[in-house]
Amino acid sequence: MTPARIPLFQVNMPASVPAAVARVLNSGQVSDGASVRELEQGPSEFLGAKWVLAVSDISAAIQLALFLAGVRPGTEVLAPPMLCVASSMPIANLWAKPRWVDVDANSGMLDPARLAARATPSCKAVLAYHWSGDVADMRGIEAAARALGLKTLEDASDAFGAELDGRRIGQGTADFTAFSFRATKHINSGEGAALVFRSEADFEQARWLRRYGIHQPSFRLKTGDLNPESDIPVAGWNFPLTNFAAAIGVEQLREADARVARFRENGRYLDEALRGVKGVELTRRVPGSTSAYWTYSMQVERRPQFVEAMTARGITTQRLHVRNDPYGCFRDADREVALPGTDAFDARTVSIPCGPWLTEAQREAVVAAVRAGW
Repeated sequence: MTPARIPLFQVNMPASVPAAVARVLNSGQVSDGASVRELEQGPSEFLGAKWVLAVSDISAAIQLALFLAGVRPGTEVLAPPMLCVASSMPIANLWAKPRWVDVDANSGMLDPARLAARATPSCKAVLAYHWSGDVADMRGIEAAARALGLKTLEDASDAFGAELDGRRIGQGTADFTAFSFRATKHINSGEGAALVFRSEADFEQARWLRRYGIHQPSFRLKTGDLNPESDIPVAGWNFPLTNFAAAIGVEQLREADARVARFRENGRYLDEALRGVKGVELTRRVPGSTSAYWTYSMQVERRPQFVEAMTARGITTQRLHVRNDPYGCFRDADREVALPGTDAFDARTVSIPCGPWLTEAQREAVVAAVRAGW
């Protein structure tokens, strides 16, 4: 008999969501409205951040941040090969190039000691990815970026609620921090994202770039007609989050503390239960950091056999992401550099379930399945 499947991801949808969505539909304000402002206020309060902008998805957030950092056609972005395509494609969409920087072989995250050697005069920004909810070495990354005169962007798609030195990621650790609200994340709005800014000036410019570069206060006359005197000095995109999606996110944020705590409880349980298991190498986290444990990421020997054994035991596993440097859209990027950390991590990384939907019995079943060997 095949055991019941334990999922790696499960969409959270509070019971209050249908009524919240109905209110938006009945209001007639489905494109923009109060729910968008409320969603922006929620992360601001939860994260302790001052300037937060809601946008359509994580790629939009990253593209806005890179543009504000000065990324333009022909420039470069220092980035790890181990990241999501939603994070790397904005580089190509700005007609820029990634400058691949090797990762720590254990964590899969950017190694700050390698940044200076990879920097060129064409580089404008450093993109750091918080793998699976764990925290990148932002102290080292920020210090190296400052020394190089570069802006920093944290992709915290998987790291809502993660902390470094007692502060939640997004409290000004970087120039920009992007959070995803895609369906499977800690907090979701179906699809969407939030971009957090260290600079008020960047925030103000992003507000208008989010919607074609239109300066909303001057775009219309008091009569409601279009104002021919309103200028668009910098062309923007169509990246707004809908009021409909924001209403879902607002309801999610009401339980953000409890939900993040449950991810963390399961992650810490797995930390203890899997320590010392043969063939498993647990992630060595940055001192002073607290993971958001979006999934439980680890490295295993003979990964194909591990995945096969877990599947047979009803445990869903996944690599999360494959390295991005081989993609044809990045064929003009520098491919000559050796990336031994990336080679090692990409060959052994795997994630197992640790979300709040796990019951105690399922949590124990996950551990038993790993301990049984492969």
